[in-house]
Amino acid sequence: MLNFRTLATASALGTFLAFPAVSQVALGGMITGSDFDRVMEIAGSYGPVERRTDEVGDWIRGEMGGTVYTITFLNCDDNDQNCTSLQFRAWWNSNGNYTADHMNQWNRDRRFSDAYLDSRNNPTIEFDVNLAGGVTAVNFDDTVQWWQAVLRQFQDMVIDPVSRGQPPVTSSTPVPEMPPVQTPPSK
Repeated sequence: MLNFRTLATASALGTFLAFPAVSQVALGGMITGSDFDRVMEIAGSYGPVERRTDEVGDWIRGEMGGTVYTITFLNCDDNDQNCTSLQFRAWWNSNGNYTADHMNQWNRDRRFSDAYLDSRNNPTIEFDVNLAGGVTAVNFDDTVQWWQAVLRQFQDMVIDPVSRGQPPVTSSTPVPEMPPVQTPPSK
């Protein structure tokens, strides 16, 4: 019989191995809310991304681990430039299976991200990023890694259990570790 320590170690190892060691793009310089292509480049090192345009403006559609998400540029000037924040967002069709209590449990137990039921009662998770004054590319890459961890955990702890007719994982259940800050090798 497997003991808890063995399961926790295997879970932590699996979580660690699922994350890339270092982004596959150069991480020098700064990222601002005007750097659409650079945001796409860094996000694209974690899965496919594509630029989309609609009546609101340009946005990014991405995919990580089978989950589709968007990146929207917010708080922009009148020319849709100099945006001071971004928002990562993902949602799942619910078929009425998810409740506000499921989302509230996630929000009570988590520091990064907010979950809620959208206007169609679909579970939705958002992750806001402040870019006022710019951030280093290393910082933004780390932010994308956090988003990847949030998506994986939300899928594993809320979406998958509820879709199987089980309750979501709660704060009394061991939680996978978030990724450590990973810096690119020095040259």
